[in-house]
Amino acid sequence: MLMSNLGRRQQSILGFFHPPKKAKISIRVLEQTEETPEGEDCEHEVQEREEEQQEQQGEEVREQHQEQEGEEVREQHLQHEGEEESEQHLEGEEEQQQEGEEEREQHQEHEGEEECEHHLEGEEEQQQKGEEECERHQGHEGEEERELPPGAHDISKTKLEGPTQPHLKAFPKTMQGCALRSFRKDWYAEHTWLEYSQAQNAAYCFACRHFGCSKGQGTVFSSKGGYSNWKKATNKDGGFSLHSKSEAHANAMMAWGEYQKMAKNKTSVLGMISKTNKDQIEENKHYLKTIGEVLLLTATQNIAQRGHRESETSKNQGNFREILNLVSKHDPFIKKRLKEGPRNATYTSKAIQNEILDNLAEMVLDEIMGEVKASKYFSVMADETKDISKKEQMSIVLRYYYDGAVRESFLGFSEAKHLDAGSLASMIIACLTKFGLEYRENLVGQGYDGASVMSGTCSGVQTRIKKEAKHAFYVHCNAHCLNLVLVDCVKKVPEAGEFFSLLQHLYVFMSGSYVHEKWLQRQTEMFQGPPRELPSLSDTRWACRYTACRNIMDRLTAVLTVLDDVANESDSERAVKARGLFHQIDLNFIGLLTVFRTVLGETKHG
Repeated sequence: MLMSNLGRRQQSILGFFHPPKKAKISIRVLEQTEETPEGEDCEHEVQEREEEQQEQQGEEVREQHQEQEGEEVREQHLQHEGEEESEQHLEGEEEQQQEGEEEREQHQEHEGEEECEHHLEGEEEQQQKGEEECERHQGHEGEEERELPPGAHDISKTKLEGPTQPHLKAFPKTMQGCALRSFRKDWYAEHTWLEYSQAQNAAYCFACRHFGCSKGQGTVFSSKGGYSNWKKATNKDGGFSLHSKSEAHANAMMAWGEYQKMAKNKTSVLGMISKTNKDQIEENKHYLKTIGEVLLLTATQNIAQRGHRESETSKNQGNFREILNLVSKHDPFIKKRLKEGPRNATYTSKAIQNEILDNLAEMVLDEIMGEVKASKYFSVMADETKDISKKEQMSIVLRYYYDGAVRESFLGFSEAKHLDAGSLASMIIACLTKFGLEYRENLVGQGYDGASVMSGTCSGVQTRIKKEAKHAFYVHCNAHCLNLVLVDCVKKVPEAGEFFSLLQHLYVFMSGSYVHEKWLQRQTEMFQGPPRELPSLSDTRWACRYTACRNIMDRLTAVLTVLDDVANESDSERAVKARGLFHQIDLNFIGLLTVFRTVLGETKHG
């Protein structure tokens, strides 16, 4: 019996060390149901059973511990792999972004503006795709900035992040003045734009860093080091208050506010411009263009802009308003703008007219200067004369070769306050300098009349300018030369001198108020078209003699009729003058009139 019990125990012990997993509980129950031995063998068996139970419990604890450690190791491994993949992904994106920036710089250096724009658009699309992938990988929304804004590494990197405002229990203190001072978290509420960097122990401006016109320049709040003078941070005339009052900060805050609105409404800058505003802009352009075209027409046709009375009740509001009213009959918008538009934006006042004409004149001068500079070499012609207000005006003309032809372009009038050679030469040089012309090397000619103040070889205008521009050779104006030749020739022929003297007397007689009225009336009755005037003769303006000969020849019957009417009137003084002029208009006068009209016509048009 003892041997059989020992055999059974050996089998049970062997089964305990090598049991199947599903049979562990059944073996334990079986062993507990065995009979209890007697004596020493029984005690030895109980002791072995207790040791076996302890070993079994230890193995179960070790298995549980190993399983737990294995799970932790697997979790750490998976987490580590995920972090490595995330870091590799971010590094790959940074390398792609850096390579894209390098390619963009090389592209901008070697390619044109249009190709560069297409290239940048492609890069932006690639960057946008990369940002979307990064957003999906990191689990957050927002766009990454192409370049990190200035500042510490532990504050906001993008616009979407918002200001970095850590609320620490105690901020680091530094000795400033006579006390230890530190940043205070209650400053965030007063200045919403504040950012705090724990690494730099400094404050930054979120708005200026991300929305400033010149990032990192002009203010310590957007610099790399930041602001850390806590002693003066809350001063009224320094620190945060001074920065808040700056124009750059105000503009940045405004841009930040607009960005927040767009982000909230999910719109862009172009999307914020409504169709109404776009239509208003186009209408304003159309209206101003019409105003400019009307002014250009009146200026080109050399007709007066304004009228005597320009009120709405006036029958004749002047050329400018009358043409504008005619255009409004065919353009409903112009008509509506003139009648219903704001009174302070009609752009029809004399001040606006002059301003628009000045702008048009500047455009013409810019085009002329472009032609002159393209041709490089040029010459200058100048002459002075009195205007209707008896002020001396100097006119300046440039002569140059452009686009296969010689061109002469008028630059403008300049009031000549002094008529000495030095003042006139200074005016010409000042005009050339004003338009940015290199006259010292490129001025190759100058032409004036024969007056000594202009043509003098010792101290005349042409001599003074030649000292400044060594290639500017003087040429006496051919028109003035021809005029002087004709005047001298006429003075040597008595019949011709008497003929032009009679023309001058006819002008004086017909210009009288009483006779002039009859002169205009007779022309209206006898001829079609507007009546003509008899010009005064001048030795320096030979072209006026041709006009006098032409008008008298075309209106000769009207001249004789007026002289005959006045000769038969009761006013003896006027009658004597009329009879004298009437009898001097004989066959000889008519012959000379025909000859001089032909000769002077050839010189004028030739």
